[in-house]
Order: sequence, then C-alpha cells, then structure tokens
Amino acid sequence: MQESVHFLNLEYFLVRTYEFVSGLSFPADAIPAWVMAVVQSVVVLGMVLSLILLVLVVYAQLRMVQVEHEGFHALEEEEHEAHAQAHGPLGETRTHSRWDDIVALATSANESDWRRAILEADIMLADALNSKGFEGPTVADQLRMANPFQMRTLDVAWEAHKMRNKIAHEGNALVLNERDVQTTIDQYKRVFEEFNFL
Repeated sequence: MQESVHFLNLEYFLVRTYEFVSGLSFPADAIPAWVMAVVQSVVVLGMVLSLILLVLVVYAQLRMVQVEHEGFHALEEEEHEAHAQAHGPLGETRTHSRWDDIVALATSANESDWRRAILEADIMLADALNSKGFEGPTVADQLRMANPFQMRTLDVAWEAHKMRNKIAHEGNALVLNERDVQTTIDQYKRVFEEFNFL
C-alpha cells in the first residue's frame, strides 16, 4: 500500500527545475542546506505577502464602493438644500416658474441642458413628495414610503428617478436622446399633475 505524502518537497522541485532549465543532472544533496532554507523562506514569505495583498485589494474595492455610495447621497442632499434656499417657499406661481424653466431646458438643443432639466425635475419631485407627507433624506426613501393606493403614479415616479440616477452616476458617459428626455419629463409631469403641483 502506497503511503500518502503530507509535505511539500521544495528541494525536489528546485533540483528538477534546475535540471530542466540547464539540461544537467546532479544529486539533490549537492545543493547547500542554507540555499534550500532561503528558498523555503522566500516561498513562505511570498505566499503570506500574496494573501495580505489579496485581502487589501478586496478591502480597497469594498471601501471604494462604500465611499461612492455615501458621496452620491451627500451630493443629492446638497442639491436639495441648495435648491430649497434658492427657490424659497413653494407657492403656486413659483412652482409654475420652476416647471417652465425645466421644460425650457428639456427642449433646448444642448444635451447638458437636458441633464440639468432631469436633475431639476427630480429636486422638484422631492419637494412635491415632501408636500404630500412623504419624508426622507432622498427621493428613493420618499418613494419607498408611498404605495399605489396613496400615489397612482408611483411606478412612473420610480422610472423618472431611475433616469436621474443614471445621469448622476454615469455623467457625460450616458448618451441621451430627445425621446428619452421627453419621456422622463412627461413622467415627472404626470406625478406633479396627480399632486396638483403644477
């Protein structure tokens, strides 16, 4: 019965590798013990360092995702605060003026205006949701509080907000066309009309 091997013979592999590369053959005991000790130390150290580096890479990747997520929500909150200060209390006249500005941006020939129109409409959506008692730090949190019985256009609002998130995450890498913009602006309009916000 053959015995199983429970150790790694580095000396054997080193000798066989040398013989293969050089084409020479010599006994394994010709290699000094200190050389084998150094080789074994280097191999063990290499394995340990590889494991540490792997753990660091995974940790760095997880932290990057976490920081990006936190930054995204911080940016969204800053947008809401800036516009709340800029627009002041929302009266009917001010709301119509905001919506007219959004429509003007959406019908512009400039793609950067289209992006701005959708971002502005999403900020206006946050205000509309707040006015109906759907509170939360982000539009997504506000929409999660709603249900189709309270808000007939809930699915429409989610679709519009998803487009806003694509713009926020992908920036100029996201290619918009007039149809996408018009569809998204129409979705926001349907929500605002349900809330009598226009």
